[in-house]
Amino acid sequence: MVSIFLQSPTFLTPLSYPFSSRSSTKRTQHGASLSLRVTASRSSFDVVVVGGGIIGLTIARQFLTGSDLSVAVVDKAVPCSGATGAGQGYIWMTHKKPGSDVWDLTLRSHELWHKLAESLTDDGLDPEELLGWKKTGSLLIGRTTEECVALKQKVHELSEAGLRTEYLSSAELLLKEPAILVNDNTGAAFLPDDSQLDAHRAVAYIEKGNRAFATAGRYAEFYNEPVTGLIRSDGDSKVVAGVKTLKRNLYGKKATIVAAGCWSGSLMHELLKDCNIPLDVPVKPRKGHLLVVENFDSFHLNHGIMEAGYSNHQSASVSGLDVDERMLSISMTATMDTSGNLVLAISNFREQP
Repeated sequence: MVSIFLQSPTFLTPLSYPFSSRSSTKRTQHGASLSLRVTASRSSFDVVVVGGGIIGLTIARQFLTGSDLSVAVVDKAVPCSGATGAGQGYIWMTHKKPGSDVWDLTLRSHELWHKLAESLTDDGLDPEELLGWKKTGSLLIGRTTEECVALKQKVHELSEAGLRTEYLSSAELLLKEPAILVNDNTGAAFLPDDSQLDAHRAVAYIEKGNRAFATAGRYAEFYNEPVTGLIRSDGDSKVVAGVKTLKRNLYGKKATIVAAGCWSGSLMHELLKDCNIPLDVPVKPRKGHLLVVENFDSFHLNHGIMEAGYSNHQSASVSGLDVDERMLSISMTATMDTSGNLVLAISNFREQP
């Protein structure tokens, strides 16, 4: 029976900011190349993946390298034109909560990205060049006594969950990050194994690998083709045989996978609006701002940095968060990428209408 699978928004990275973007130069350099697009005259594949972001392309990669299945990727635009191109590429666990709904998936994602980087190194390749990979570690910084108490509890929880983590006093934090202003009430949770990547470079690498399977008829891309509907099997409204786009029908003989990131919820709602299938997909866009200061040399950051001070932040009223989670919610992050650019991100934690 053919099924629809929903991609989790945390498969790649805990934070994505779909309403900001890097420069057009970087997108052209590291994003999908339209001139190299791989298409096919056929319309039937084993798997159809809806969503050509880093997650959709990675799902396709897994099928291509781990099986003999054929895969088609369809997207309303091109890779790196949505959340993938606007995200920081953080692969951080510091602010995740053990035992939460997304914990196991996020931990698995963390492990898989590190294994990919290690495999490139083992093959004599440079993960920094190919993926923009940096094993920076991450710091979740608090500036009040209350925040530091919560951070110590978080360090305990993460350690109990098997992650290498430690609490840093103000003096220890200053040694790690001399550019940060600290006082006696400052402290931080530190995870040395957290990393980051450049999504544009990673997409270019993954897409190139996927396209190597095109000559065997196992891979095709259908970009700038918004999905407009589902194809039903034998008139049964609960069995999906593929998707309709503005240009064609694409059939998934074994599966149709929705990997549209933060737009998965609205897309599924639209596709199923005429069906008697109740489905609540709790995935929505979150507005934020990303500032990239190129060739920044006024100071240097050694790690990925997150602000824990959030007592007066908008998301303190978000339902479902306990006191510690509201206190440690992230409102600002900062890091430096492999090109020496300073990357600053701020989220207001409001759902985008």
